[in-house]
Amino acid sequence: MVKNKVFTISVLIILVLQSCDCWIVVYGNIVDSKTEKPIIGAKVEFLNIKSYDYSKSSDSITVNRIFETDSSGHFFMNSNNYGMCPDLEPKIKIWKKGYLSKEYIVKDDAERNELNELVIKLTKK
Repeated sequence: MVKNKVFTISVLIILVLQSCDCWIVVYGNIVDSKTEKPIIGAKVEFLNIKSYDYSKSSDSITVNRIFETDSSGHFFMNSNNYGMCPDLEPKIKIWKKGYLSKEYIVKDDAERNELNELVIKLTKK
């Protein structure tokens, strides 16, 4: 009887821990700092969050996933599954040829537009 209770409790704990999923999602717009027009094709990557792609080479290595802004300067990026959410503010890097690259810490009080999306401004070189 005691073995059954221990087994049942162990199974429940394992199921609860396996069901914990956490993805970190960052989305927003990249705009020119002077004109405030969208920057198309800007690259964005996490610096302190796991977000990997598998390389298409024969070595099957993992590489940091790089996201890109669309035709309206919008980007959407997500992390790998963490299980339990880490207690940290995402740090991202943004770059585009002709602009100064920028490292940005995503904070709750960051500049946002009317849709609650981040607005990140890049300066031309």
